[in-house]
Amino acid sequence: MERTDSFESFDGLERDLAMFTTHLQRASTVVDLGSGSGRDARFIAELGHTVIAVDGSLALLSRCVDSAQPPQLIRGVNADLLALPFISGFAGGVWACGSFLHLRRTEISAAVTQCFEILRPGAPIGLSMKEGCGGERRSDGRLFTYTSKQELYSWLENAGFGQILISGPTRNEWLLAIAIKPENP
Repeated sequence: MERTDSFESFDGLERDLAMFTTHLQRASTVVDLGSGSGRDARFIAELGHTVIAVDGSLALLSRCVDSAQPPQLIRGVNADLLALPFISGFAGGVWACGSFLHLRRTEISAAVTQCFEILRPGAPIGLSMKEGCGGERRSDGRLFTYTSKQELYSWLENAGFGQILISGPTRNEWLLAIAIKPENP
């Protein structure tokens, strides 16, 4: 867990996150899916955005919220990535860094569509996944699903996103997709 608390072990991730934040409107509400201990949520909040940190682990979520400075800029929501408790058009941005990597391939399309639904028109999604074929279940039980640029593009396009830009692979074979929910979907 300490390894994911800072950007030190993730060369290029801070640059990817900064690229995503340039697409946000001023003082947006950003949903950080799979927030973990809050590294990315803190970065986004320090830029003046309100962050709704979403994680399935109460321990990690507590750590994320407790680390916020000022505390009111990060709020925690314990939820499943496939059952987001937000109304349509709620968010000014969605950041999902490595979180969809832990979903089954058959679930990712639905998760991307949920992100589309909760975003306001004109708002961005930043979605980062590891490039590769297939997937694996590791000895600790965690699932890893790898993807290609074409598949990632297809998930975003099928959900209704426009202005899709996919960069990478960088950061040890990681892809970064940034896409915008159209003003008139």
